[in-house]
This record gives sequence, C-alpha cells and structure tokens, in this order.
Amino acid sequence: MQTILDYVNSQFGDQFGIYILLFSIIVFSLFTGLVTYYLLPKVFSRAIKKSEKIAQIEINSRKSISISLFGILNWKLLDSLPKYGFAETIIVWMITISKLIFLIFIVRALLKMIDGIKIAVGMIDGDEELDTTEKTLISALESIGRFIIFVFGILFISETFGFDITTLIAGLGIGGLALALAAKDSISNIFGAITVLVDQPFKVGDWIIASGMEGEVIDIRVRTTLLRTGIDTIVTLPNSSLVNSSVENFGKRRWRRYQPVLHFDLDSDPDSIDKLCSEIHQRIIEDSKTTNKESSFASLDAISSQSMNIKLNLYWDVNSSIEERNARQSLLIDIAKLAKNNNVVFFEPRVRSNRN
Repeated sequence: MQTILDYVNSQFGDQFGIYILLFSIIVFSLFTGLVTYYLLPKVFSRAIKKSEKIAQIEINSRKSISISLFGILNWKLLDSLPKYGFAETIIVWMITISKLIFLIFIVRALLKMIDGIKIAVGMIDGDEELDTTEKTLISALESIGRFIIFVFGILFISETFGFDITTLIAGLGIGGLALALAAKDSISNIFGAITVLVDQPFKVGDWIIASGMEGEVIDIRVRTTLLRTGIDTIVTLPNSSLVNSSVENFGKRRWRRYQPVLHFDLDSDPDSIDKLCSEIHQRIIEDSKTTNKESSFASLDAISSQSMNIKLNLYWDVNSSIEERNARQSLLIDIAKLAKNNNVVFFEPRVRSNRN
C-alpha cells in the first residue's frame, strides 16, 4: 500500500495523493458491493430454482451481504494505509464507520439466514410436510441462533467504540448469571423441549401419563407440552417437569394386553366350561390381530361360592385405541355366542340369590 501511495503522491502531490487513494478505496469497495448484489442470484441460481424458501432467504439477505462486503473491504484497505498528518484522523474515523457498517449488516444478514434452519430440517426429514415435533425443534434452534448472533454482534460493536471486550465478556458472565437465575424456569423449559425432541420419549398423538396427568399429546412447544385429557380438557405441562419426571407412554406399546375375567353360573356343566375355554382360546389364536400367541390362554381360573371364573390373557397388535376397542368388542360378542352355543350362562347375582 505504501508503494501505491508513493506513486499517487508523485502524480498528484503529497497533499492530495492520500485523499485520492481514500476516494479510490471507497469507490472500489462500493463497486465490489454492487457487483456482489447482482451476482448473488446467479451464484445460487440452482438452489433458488429448487426451493422458493431459499429464494426468499437470498432476496432478504442479498442487500445486507453486499453492504457488509463494502464495509469490510473499506475497513481492511483503509487499515493498511499509513497514518500520519491530518489524514490520520480521517482514516481512523473511516475505519470505525466501515467496521460498524460491516458488523451491523453482517449481523442483519445472519439473522435473515436463520430461516435456513427450517430448510435444513426439512431436507433431513425427507418429506415436504413438517410435523409438530420438527416445528418445535426449528423454533428452539432459531431462538438460540438469534440469541447467539445478537450477543456476539453487540460485543463486537461495543469493541468498535473502544470498550474492552474482555471486560464486557466478564461482565456478561456476571450479568448472564443473574439473568439465568432470574429466568431459570424459562431456560429449563427450553432445554427441556430440546431434550424431549432429541430423546423423543413421546410424540404428538401419543397417550401418556406424566407429572400426574394423563392425556393425548396434541402439541410440543418451546416451553410447554399440551395434553388433551379424557374429559376433553387441555393441560399445559412445562417441559422442564417432563424431563425431571417419569413418563409412561402408551403410544410406544408393542402390543395391547387384555386380561378379562368371565364369571359363569356355578351350576354350569364342567364339560361345557372346558369346551368353552378351548373354543375361546381357538378364537383368540385365529384372530389376525393376536400376537404373542404362545402366551395367550383362556382357562378356568377359580371356582368361588357363587360362580366359575374363566380368565383370559391375550395380546393384540393394534396401532390405536379405536382398533383396540373394535377388537375387544368383536371378541366379547364372539364369546357371548360361544357361551350360548354351549348352554353356559353368565353369573347373575340376583338370579343366584333367588335360587338360594
């Protein structure tokens, strides 16, 4: 840079050479910024054609990127100039202004690019539709990303005004500690949401019991998870409480177990009861929804003073409560038909007491 300055001074004189060089640097930086502004759509043309979201991010951040490039070129080129005489003050001020332009607009560009997180998650997911869990993950990552960009932007801008960044970081540590203590519940809930999304103890649509509440998960948010209970009310659970408590997830069951006890009249014919048990067991085995068949049974479990009790144990491979209810209804209707065919009567306390 000194060689260029000596040449300019020899052509225009010592008094004007430095100012002509300053003007040239500004023009060069401005030209480079403008070229970048018009070249960005062409550089990312393939990505823009593939996704409207990428196109929107490029449009939103294009101006900020070109201005930040103008600022950093000005800053670095001016910083390489020799500083002496009256021009030194001008150069120092121009460097400060250029650095501020760069920092402000690069922070602005990065904040605009945060929307790229949604695109990245969508690409990883593979389908075009994001479920509630993925939307919550995106929201949490966007919030953390904006916070980090904002904090570091403030630190570097403060350094430009002459503040000691080391002192600022130390002060930020103390202030951050106080802020963390004041907002510990909110922070715990945010990290709880991230833990829920990473570990996935449940997902939207699962029926769970957590923190003493039972219901269907209808939404997982950054701070809270919403459950719809059996009486159609909505319960809001802080995510931090879900991390620190046990969660029973009915949606992750490999099968649905059913263990009814059937009570038949004490005067029923023992052979008929034995035949009924065999036929019920056969009905269970032949059901296409039955799984773990080797552990399934239907057998006489007890004879009380008033009834003969048949206990059933079976497992259904079903994916929803509706399927389970339908399978249960079908089984019970078939059992009633089998009992009728075998002349076996269900126990009725009032009939039994009348006989006595």
